[in-house]
Amino acid sequence: MTGRLDAVRADPRRRAAAFAVAAVAGLALATVHPLGFLVGGALVSLPTANWRRGLLAGLAFGVLGWLAFAGLLAANGTLGRYLAMGRILALSVAIPVVAGLLGGLARALDSPAGE
Repeated sequence: MTGRLDAVRADPRRRAAAFAVAAVAGLALATVHPLGFLVGGALVSLPTANWRRGLLAGLAFGVLGWLAFAGLLAANGTLGRYLAMGRILALSVAIPVVAGLLGGLARALDSPAGE
């Protein structure tokens, strides 16, 4: 599997396509269960060039997940009440962001020791 990932990592177009597919799959999983943010973070981190970028990709996925949720609330007209919820707001922001960040650590599992 590493050989395939190396081929994807070497080509910017394939890397961007893999990131997009992984983000869509992760968001689909996150609509079913909160662990989808962890899995999505792991999926978007795998095609990155190194573990630092993988961590950043996982963080970006978590933020994207929260923004999608906030957009859904805005579309339903409840964003104002949601933003006034205090601790629940903080928790609902922290869960996808931290889970995506932790999922991004999956890239470190596929990195050489010195990278």
